[in-house]
Parts: sequence; C-alpha cells; structure tokens
Amino acid sequence: MIPVVLLAVLFVVQFALAYHARQVLAGATQDGAAAAARVDASPADGAELTRALIESSAGSLVDDASVSAEGGAQTVTVRASAQVVSLIPFVGGITVRASSTAKLETFDPQGAAP
Repeated sequence: MIPVVLLAVLFVVQFALAYHARQVLAGATQDGAAAAARVDASPADGAELTRALIESSAGSLVDDASVSAEGGAQTVTVRASAQVVSLIPFVGGITVRASSTAKLETFDPQGAAP
C-alpha cells in the first residue's frame, strides 16, 4: 500500500510543479509582451526579457525553454514553451506553453486630431 500512496503523492507534486511552471511562463510572456509593445521597443526585446524571467524564476524547474516573439501592425505576441523536469522515473516531462499579446503603444501629441 505504501508504494501506491508514494506514487500518488509524486503525481500530485509533479502536476503542482507543472502548474507552477505554467504560471511562471504566463507571467513572463505577459511582461515580455508589455516590454515589446513599448514605444521604440522591438519583439526581440520582449523575447529577451521573457527568457531572462523564465531563467530567474523557473531555474532548474524547466528544461528546453524556448521563446519566440513576433510583431504585427497593431500588436506584438510573445510565446514560450518549456518541459517540466520529471520527478517520476520512466515518465517523460510535461510540456507547458504560454502566450501573450499586447497592443503596440503609440505616441499621440497633445492637440492632435483623434
């Protein structure tokens, strides 16, 4: 009975780690999209910030983190994916993904027609 309970606890902890990793990726992509949407910023700036946030927040929790950013005429989108480290032997890691889109900031001088 003890091995079954131990395995069940490991599954719960594994999915809790996956949830935490997903939250880290979601927050990092939101911050990255906001940074890339600033005036005079580029999608590469958002991708760089997202990578740095994932490395500092998730650390050894995730492997193979990949980040991409693309800008359009009105929006910028940052996507990230990573594989959560597996605690359970012989079971592959869980892949988590997140993306965020932000509207590009524009400068409208005072007195300009709407």
